[in-house]
Amino acid sequence: MWKWLCSCFAWRFGVTRLVNEVHIGKAENDAVVWSATGNIRKECRFGPNGSDRRPGTKHFRGGAKVYVIDAYWGTCHTVTVVGHHRANGRYIKINMRAKHIENLSPKIVYSPKVVQLIREHFADRLNFATKEHAEQICSSVPNWSKEGG
Repeated sequence: MWKWLCSCFAWRFGVTRLVNEVHIGKAENDAVVWSATGNIRKECRFGPNGSDRRPGTKHFRGGAKVYVIDAYWGTCHTVTVVGHHRANGRYIKINMRAKHIENLSPKIVYSPKVVQLIREHFADRLNFATKEHAEQICSSVPNWSKEGG
């Protein structure tokens, strides 16, 4: 009965996969994918001495949710983020200054596209996207923002 209902739903709404076949937020070995999540500042400063102000950044709107997946620990001012691009709405992965991100907290990633981009980023590493890594980013990156990096 359940499969029949799912197939009717799939036919009616154009869904190609059954509900019980979707595994969102899981890696191949059923490990949950964690990331530090934050928001782009509503107003970001640019130009010499931060004299110019713009809503958000070039790639993200102000207040947009981004997943901070990695950091450049040696430079202490650049992080790798995944989020919706402001122009076309597609998920992108870019490196940006940590001073443009606020409200960091570790959370589980449920979006399949974000999980895919995180897996591609950490393809050469065995232990990736753990809760400990997300907590480390959440505790370190706000200090980089205060330094003005």
